[in-house]
Amino acid sequence: MYCPILRSKQFELIALRELIKEPCVNSTNFLPIIEPIRLNTAPLIKTIKELNDQQIIPIVILNPSVGDFAANPTVLVPELWKNEDIRIIPCIIVKDAKSINLEDFSVSDKEFAILAYGGVDKELITLSKKAVFTIVEHSKTNPLAFSKLKDVIIYEDSFKKKIRNSDYEIESPFSYLHATYSQSSNVKGFGDYTILPREYVEGGGPAYVVTIHMSYINKDEFDEMYVRHYSSYSDDTPTNPQGKFLDALGKLMSDFRSKDNVFNHTSGIKEFERIHELNHFPGLGQIKKISIKHHIETVCDYLIQEKGGE
Repeated sequence: MYCPILRSKQFELIALRELIKEPCVNSTNFLPIIEPIRLNTAPLIKTIKELNDQQIIPIVILNPSVGDFAANPTVLVPELWKNEDIRIIPCIIVKDAKSINLEDFSVSDKEFAILAYGGVDKELITLSKKAVFTIVEHSKTNPLAFSKLKDVIIYEDSFKKKIRNSDYEIESPFSYLHATYSQSSNVKGFGDYTILPREYVEGGGPAYVVTIHMSYINKDEFDEMYVRHYSSYSDDTPTNPQGKFLDALGKLMSDFRSKDNVFNHTSGIKEFERIHELNHFPGLGQIKKISIKHHIETVCDYLIQEKGGE
C-alpha cells in the first residue's frame, strides 16, 4: 500500500482528485496521508468526498504542524468532525506520547492513526496498540522499538532538495521502500512526500531556473526509484519563466521520445505532452501538480505490476 504524504495546497489536492480517475490509483494500493494547512477547508472536504466516492478513506492529520494551523492545531478537530458525510482515518502527530489525550481529538470511539515525530518510546508503543496505523520515519526508528509497533506505515523524506534549481544534477536516487517495505511483517504500507521535501515552504521564490522533477523505477538498480531533473537555461534573472519552462519541458520530451526512455506513460506525462504541443506555460504550481501525479502513478503501477497491488 502506497501512502504518500501531501499537504492541502491547491495543486496537491487537485492532483489527488485527478489521480483517482486512473485505474492504477485505487483503494487496494493507495492510501494518501493529508496534512491540512489552510483554515478554508472547503477544497480539502471536496477532495475527501471525491476520494470516498472511489472507496478511498484517506488518513487526515488532526493536529497539523505547519501552515495556518501550526499555532493552534486543535482548531481543525471540530471543523473536520462537523462534516458527518465524509469518511477519514483521523491521525494524530505525536511528539510526546505521554502528553497525548485521545479525548482532545474526539477519537476515543473511532479508528485512528498516529504519526510519530518524537521517536519511539514505550509510551508510543502502548499507544500504537490502540491505533489502526502507526506512521514512522523508517531510517530514524530504532529497529528494536520498530519491531514492537503494530500495523506500521514507514516513510522517508526522500526528495533531495537543493537550494537552487541550478544545483540539481541530471538525476538523483530517491527511494527503495516500494520494493522492500513488505519484508517486515508488521509493515502495512510505505510513503514519501512525492517530489517535494518534508520542509514546508509557504511560497516559492523567483524562478531563475525552472526545473521539472520526474520519477522512474530503475530496473538496472534493483528497482530503486530515481528522480531526473530537467532544468532550463539560466540567465541570472527571474524573467521569462515561460521560456525557461518550455526549455526544461523540451528536454523532458526529448528523453521521453527517445529509444532510451525510462518513464511510464502516465497521465502526468500525457499532460506534459499536451502542454508541449500547445507551447503553453501553465504556472509553477501546475508543473508540481503534474510531476506529483506522475510520481504517484509510477509507484502505483509498480505495485500492480511487480507486487500484485499489495
